[in-house]
Amino acid sequence: MAKRTLDTIWQQIDKLHTQAVEGRKPLAECQATLEDLLAKPDVKEIVKDLGKLFFSDYDNFTTEVEMIFQLAGDDPRFVRTTWFDAKYKKLYLDPFRVLDFIRQCRRLKENIAADGNLGNFEAYRKNSFMAELAKLPPKCILFINILQQIAITDGLTHIGLTANEQGRIEDTPYYQTLLWAFTQLEKKLYQVNGIQVRTHYGFIWHESEWIGGN
Repeated sequence: MAKRTLDTIWQQIDKLHTQAVEGRKPLAECQATLEDLLAKPDVKEIVKDLGKLFFSDYDNFTTEVEMIFQLAGDDPRFVRTTWFDAKYKKLYLDPFRVLDFIRQCRRLKENIAADGNLGNFEAYRKNSFMAELAKLPPKCILFINILQQIAITDGLTHIGLTANEQGRIEDTPYYQTLLWAFTQLEKKLYQVNGIQVRTHYGFIWHESEWIGGN
């Protein structure tokens, strides 16, 4: 058997998710297969290494913090794609929820193109940014979800995330944590691979044009 990598693991996860969403296999069967995959020692190590790659840049995410891929199920702590267990220093991510998020971004891109403004300014700005994220490869969006949880856990005070960090957050802080996550990914990809995300993927977003409701 060929040695697993993050790319091959994510391809397997994406295949299972597609089979479930398109009804080609029962969701429960796909979830069980995914749980078996995520329980394999080499997969756990690859996921841990992924976490270390991102956590090392942030004060509250030392080498003690562990990244774990896990299905959310009915766990109420999973409000988004991720949640952070501050007591045990673990960041959990549900891969199927990340893929649901990617599909949501793609739908928003289609809906905004067809209908224009969706909701009030704060909702429209968040949805428009998510639609722009649809231009990125799925793995980049996976990384952005990880980075967004770092922003939420750190409780970036200037965007009002000091309280209820694991709960639902309003459109503006949700957008701002996504934007922060994107800019961090932008820096990381340029440092590691020399990739300029905006140029490479045609990502167009000018924050100055989205200040206030004008």
